Amino acid sequence: MKPLKNIGIFLDLSETDEFLLRYFKKLDDVFDFDSLTLVHFVALESDSEDLAALTQQLPKPLEEVLEDEVLELVDKVFGTKKSSIHVKIELGGKLDALVKWLDSQQFNLLVLGKKSREEGTGVFSSKVIRLTDSDCLFVPEGAKTEFDSIVLAVDFSDYTEKVIKRGLNLSRKLSSKLLPIHILKAGFQYFPYFKNQEKYQKSLRGKAESAYKKIQKKTGLVEELICIEDSGNHISRSIHEYSAKYEANLIIIGNKGNADEDDLLIGSVAERLISAERNVPILIVKPD
Repeated sequence: MKPLKNIGIFLDLSETDEFLLRYFKKLDDVFDFDSLTLVHFVALESDSEDLAALTQQLPKPLEEVLEDEVLELVDKVFGTKKSSIHVKIELGGKLDALVKWLDSQQFNLLVLGKKSREEGTGVFSSKVIRLTDSDCLFVPEGAKTEFDSIVLAVDFSDYTEKVIKRGLNLSRKLSSKLLPIHILKAGFQYFPYFKNQEKYQKSLRGKAESAYKKIQKKTGLVEELICIEDSGNHISRSIHEYSAKYEANLIIIGNKGNADEDDLLIGSVAERLISAERNVPILIVKPD
């Protein structure tokens, strides 16, 4: 797994930006990232009348005006400007071109914020998370900046080993407690008269624990697996309810799970976690 060295953070030039940078600065203080790129995307198309009218009223090119605003915020949050902080202003309203550029930069992590008053992820953030090849950290406004505990969503898909390795890396740096959880999805809500439900749950637990021991040997993870019995809720809700109950500061989950179709850009569990009105940051890991 590649270390977290090259980071991209999306800013929208709103009040949320300062919160997002202060949240991330706590991580930078620990990891001392090699490169941090602050990205602002202007959704106005290059030939739009609104963009033309705006540009005519400015004393210098729009890119420079926006970059100055971003750098002013960098000074406020980081103090003396770090030479490792760069600014990328993307004009023209072409999201596909932006994503192509993002992937060419080989960011180890992209960070996106979510306003507390905003419903859903926002179309832009949701599309970026779906389309980019980079791991994505989704931070709701007001999220706690402590990193006492991290939930690892373990589903034994191809992503599970990377979820665990990323969690181990973060926990060593941040002294966080790891909480590996697995939802025993039995589907009893579809078969309410299914006999021997307890026996079946026990069987699912045994299979999960057996598979988990193999992963422990490969990764060195020592924490015991926490199995959560099927309550009839969507897996995403069960993960969030557990994370909220134990006041977790971060959820790490794979981009897709075993039940997701191969052609999906993002799995249903990750999709629901980032789109719901919740306040726990979500780290979505992508394939290497």
